[in-house]
Amino acid sequence: MSNPPPKEDKWAFGPIGSPFPDNPVRVLGQPNMSVALWYKYDVPMHGRARNNGGVLECSFSYKKAELAGIKDLDGQIQVLQYKGDHNTLGFWYEWIKYKDRFEKADIRQIVHCGASIPILWKNRPEGALLAESSGSITIIVRNTKGGPPTCGCKHCHKPPPPCVMIDEWINLRASDPWPKDKKLNKALNKNLNIHQGENSEQYVALWYQQGEPVMGRIWNDNDWLLQVLVELLDFFRGYDYDWKLFSFCASFGEKEWFPVYVIVKVLYHRSFLFFQYTYYLNVSTKFHIRSEKASAAFGGKEHILVGPSVQNGTLSQSRLQI
Repeated sequence: MSNPPPKEDKWAFGPIGSPFPDNPVRVLGQPNMSVALWYKYDVPMHGRARNNGGVLECSFSYKKAELAGIKDLDGQIQVLQYKGDHNTLGFWYEWIKYKDRFEKADIRQIVHCGASIPILWKNRPEGALLAESSGSITIIVRNTKGGPPTCGCKHCHKPPPPCVMIDEWINLRASDPWPKDKKLNKALNKNLNIHQGENSEQYVALWYQQGEPVMGRIWNDNDWLLQVLVELLDFFRGYDYDWKLFSFCASFGEKEWFPVYVIVKVLYHRSFLFFQYTYYLNVSTKFHIRSEKASAAFGGKEHILVGPSVQNGTLSQSRLQI
């Protein structure tokens, strides 16, 4: 089944400090970086947007300087959105190398505004960077043929696994409906012994504060909900999830299971740990892998575990599918 005629790109409008929009088009491999557009003297320029505790923040390059914050970026910021799928919109977003921009030109449309094209410098030593350029590195295009490799609709071909090797996170806000069409990564794969008043079915969550990732937990409270770890369909997921003791993953030698983590400024990793506290309550923690430091929030305050104390914690792990 062919796609319908492609619709126009959809952009959300808002000033710096406004609520972060829903369904943003995230940059390839970057959990908290989205495509942004801004006008300087009526000239369009692309940059990167990020979610800081539910608030919109942006960064743009201009004459060898970085523009960020309300003093530099007055007016409306635009954030690229994708609401629907290739069956309703007629296209899907794909990241390709700039040198391949003329290949399959009949089905690929470069995302641009005037002469500005958003580009991704993925292998930058200091970390991936999204900016604008007249041409280099990796660019985003609209593909009007079929759907993305991860599409699970009834019209798309299901290739044999493994395929995708990147964790999938979906963006949600505290006021969004609970995602009934996605399989979320359930903590410990079971209902938990938890504090009174909380739902025993809890899931792995990720939130950003001042650009720093914070691991935590979410549960369904009357269908209201942050960024949540999703278990992709088997046919394109090249790995499996499970929960293992930290002492198991911290052992030396060849490993089969690896922690699920988020890179922070290329310096250290944060992962997700579940620990069984006094009275056998299951409590989730954010965990610094290299420093072996875990912290959990419950009872109105933060509880910290360091070194040997974390050895009995259960860590979210992934391994290659065989």
